[in-house]
Amino acid sequence: MANYFATHHFSRQVLNTYRGIALPGYANLFVRLFISDPTDTGTAGIELAYPGYTGQQIMFTPPANFEGNLAIRNTADITFPESSQSTEPVLHIGIFDSAVPGTGNMVLRGDLTRPLEIRANQQPSILAGDIIYISRGDFTAQFRTAYLNTLRGQTLQGFSSHLAMFDGNPESGGFELSGEAYARAALSFASPVIDPNTGLMTITNETVATFPTPLGTWGPWNYDCVMRGSSGAETASFSRNDEAEIVHRGYIGRIREGRFTITHD
Repeated sequence: MANYFATHHFSRQVLNTYRGIALPGYANLFVRLFISDPTDTGTAGIELAYPGYTGQQIMFTPPANFEGNLAIRNTADITFPESSQSTEPVLHIGIFDSAVPGTGNMVLRGDLTRPLEIRANQQPSILAGDIIYISRGDFTAQFRTAYLNTLRGQTLQGFSSHLAMFDGNPESGGFELSGEAYARAALSFASPVIDPNTGLMTITNETVATFPTPLGTWGPWNYDCVMRGSSGAETASFSRNDEAEIVHRGYIGRIREGRFTITHD
C-alpha cells in the first residue's frame, strides 16, 4: 500500500547509539494521515482534519525476513473515527509518538501507492499488514532487529564504537582478525548530519582511529566492522575495505578523520 521510510528524527536516534546515546523504546506509536508530503523532516505537509479525527495506535510484528531484508508490519486493522464529510484524499501517512495532530515526533513516513479516499459517513481504515517498514543498508541482522524492536517498545542501548578488522563479510562467515597485539580501534563519531548529496542522515568519524602495531601476521583485512564495544561485543555494521591487504608485523593500521561514514535510510 505504501513505501515507508525513517524520518530524520528516527535516523538520528539510531545513529546516536553509535555515540553512546540510548534509543528508548517507543511505548506507543500512532498513525496519522496527511494530504500532502510531510517529507523526511517529519514537520512538513498538511495533516487531515475533520471533527473527531485523531491518530490511531499501531503495533508492529516482530522483525522478519522480507525480500532479503528485515521488516515489521502493523499487526491489526487501523480504523479512524467516522468523518461527517468528504475530504481531500490522503496521500501520505506519518507514524508519531503522539496521537494529537500537530504534536509529537514523526518516526516513520509513507507515500501511498494509491490514495486513501475519505468519504462522508465512513471510517477510513488501513488493513493489517499494509504498513511495512523495511530495514536496509550495511547494518547486521542483529543490529537491524534491535533498532526495529525500538518501534515495539524495546530500548536500544548506546555503545562505545570500535572498529574491527575482518577477513570476510561477518554475515557470511567472516572472522575477526587476531594475533599478537591485536586490538580494536576506538571510533569517535560526530553528531549526525544530513548528507547534502543523498539527503540521508549520516555520522562520520571525527578523529583518527589507530590500531596497535602488529607483532606478527594478523591476516587479510577485507572488511571494516563497527563493534558495539572493545571486546566480546556484537557487530553493528560493516563495509568492504577497498584498500584490503594482509596485515603483517609492523603494519600501521589507521583510519583517517572523516573517512568512515555510516548512513541510516
